[in-house]
Amino acid sequence: MERSCGLLTCRKEPVPLKSVSVTLSINDFVAGVSATLNYENEEKVPLEAFFVFSMDEDSAVYSLEALVDGKTIVAELQEKMKAHSSYEYALSQGQKAYLLEANNYSRDVFSCNVGNLQPGAKVALTLKYVQELNLEEDGAQRHMFPAILNPRYQLSDRSGDSCLDMKTPIGPLEDLPYTLSLVATISSQHSIERYLGQDKTSAQVSLAEGHKFDRDVELLIYYGEVHSPSVPVEMGMPEMKPAPSAMVGFYPDISEVEISSSCGKFVFLMDRSGSMNSPMSNQARSQLQIDAAKETLTLLMKSLPLGFFGKSVEYEGGLMNLFVFTDGEVNDTFTLISEVKLNSIHSTERWLLLCFSFGIEEGASTSLIKGIAQESWGYPEFIPGKDRMQTKALRSLKSALQSAVEGICLSWDLPAGLSANRHAPEQTVIFRGQKLIIYSQLTCNAPASGKVCLKYTLQGKSFEEEMRFSLQPKANPSFTIHRLAAKSLIQNKDLGSHQTSESDKEDVLKVSILSGVLSSFTAFVAINKELNQPVQGPLAQRNISMSTLFSSLCVKAYSDLFAFKGPSQRKRVNSTGESVVQLISLQKANGSWDLDENLPKVLDTNLGDIQAANPAKHEHAVVWATVLAVLCLHASSRDVKCEWELLEKKAVAWLHDHAGSPISILVKAANTFLKLCVNPAVLDF
Repeated sequence: MERSCGLLTCRKEPVPLKSVSVTLSINDFVAGVSATLNYENEEKVPLEAFFVFSMDEDSAVYSLEALVDGKTIVAELQEKMKAHSSYEYALSQGQKAYLLEANNYSRDVFSCNVGNLQPGAKVALTLKYVQELNLEEDGAQRHMFPAILNPRYQLSDRSGDSCLDMKTPIGPLEDLPYTLSLVATISSQHSIERYLGQDKTSAQVSLAEGHKFDRDVELLIYYGEVHSPSVPVEMGMPEMKPAPSAMVGFYPDISEVEISSSCGKFVFLMDRSGSMNSPMSNQARSQLQIDAAKETLTLLMKSLPLGFFGKSVEYEGGLMNLFVFTDGEVNDTFTLISEVKLNSIHSTERWLLLCFSFGIEEGASTSLIKGIAQESWGYPEFIPGKDRMQTKALRSLKSALQSAVEGICLSWDLPAGLSANRHAPEQTVIFRGQKLIIYSQLTCNAPASGKVCLKYTLQGKSFEEEMRFSLQPKANPSFTIHRLAAKSLIQNKDLGSHQTSESDKEDVLKVSILSGVLSSFTAFVAINKELNQPVQGPLAQRNISMSTLFSSLCVKAYSDLFAFKGPSQRKRVNSTGESVVQLISLQKANGSWDLDENLPKVLDTNLGDIQAANPAKHEHAVVWATVLAVLCLHASSRDVKCEWELLEKKAVAWLHDHAGSPISILVKAANTFLKLCVNPAVLDF
């Protein structure tokens, strides 16, 4: 099977990439990455190669080095136009040059130019960046390496300055001409769960030798006491004010409570573009993205609690929960993010927008999915081919229906002469399963300790947590916290050259240069001036889409695409097919099912037999149908109860209101008719 592996020339010739070596250092909730790419020009002419690769938009890229003929050349971060001029001039002088920049229309796409690579020459490029770890539903901290970069749409009115104008080459996975080596070191103030060593605060893992980088893989880390707040402090950077920076980590343990219909309005927006007709994964008979989206939308609508429906009413403002499903294949993500930011609070119409965004399939733009969620205090989710869209969507719906942490206020208790300056706008809402990280810079060093107080409200109650920390931090040569803090500042103002105001551009440029963190307005350029031989004629150009590099690390291969497991004794309610989806689609808005000709088709029986099996005979037909449907759900799709438990609760609530005295008899008769053994207690009867 072919896919966008990217490691080919525009003539589908093998690229000069020989191997990739990655070192990952994880400390609590952040990671430092150093990735080295080894190239060799096997052609007989000098080359200028172009690489396009994806990286999570939260990554703070701060270093590019080139090792050529035993000499290391360190790139300098310059204003982008200046960096381009330096690069072009170096090539004209016959010098070796390297240019690394972010795309003008998206924060998660980068391009790297390798210029004047002589025949037989070998070069090693090393890229360094730091990044926050993503949080999974079960509390795992995740670092993930996407193996592809989906080709984004090319808009006809663009001027051609996007690094995505090239076509992504296609090649067989088995022919990947390079390998990946990886070593990951993990350290934490928390204990590392699911680790068998004696020292549970550190661990080291690595990939097997000769690993082929042919799929998305991931590293999952489980910490003990992960809900305890933390305040690591880091020594200051010489380039910036030499004051320490602090990173406040807050991951509240929010228990589930009874849902209600008083949590605002819900709007579901589905991407219907042509790319949504692609399969969810590269496995045989994989479901199409658009079909999975349709099923997910049906499930979401059925799972809304009672009180949302009744009759059509005029929209009067308030809280709007917007669910956006897309494969993220757009060219100009900054324009969409700007629209969300502009409309997140509408004072005239008196409504507040919370956007829950879903990136479908590998390669979905992290810049788009995270950007629109962050600008609206919502929550982003990514749905790779191995995951079920329905599970991720229901997780966010449950969060939106639950009480959230609100009124977050951070105050500092510091020695005299010290103060703390926050690096990013205040986040006012945290949903269940979310993590909040706040960066602040302290005004100066002091041989003392400090205290930070976090206040918030949850379910109408006020809470307060205090954390003490030392103001004598250890030195960190990577300046991880400082660079992530700078990235936070840059993300807040950097919306690309076409959307950023002049004043914000000046601020972004200043922070980017001082911190060494790449932005839309800067680029890394490295030049080896020892080779001063004028170029004879134009350099041969090779376009290589480096999608598989520089995102996150991975030591766990993706499992097979999940399939429902139904009871073997009941083939007709086996949920591996479409029966369960059809059953859910038949549920009415109030939670019940009608006893008509549609239900027998799903149960693979006939209407007469269903009616005859009803112990109440012709009475309570709707109640009888609802009991049958609920028992089928419990028996045939227990492994994905998280997907249908909300609509099941609604059905049970309806039964309590309408069933009357014979409900226990109906449940027993339904078990007999369906040849099941569902315990009536699971239905609260």
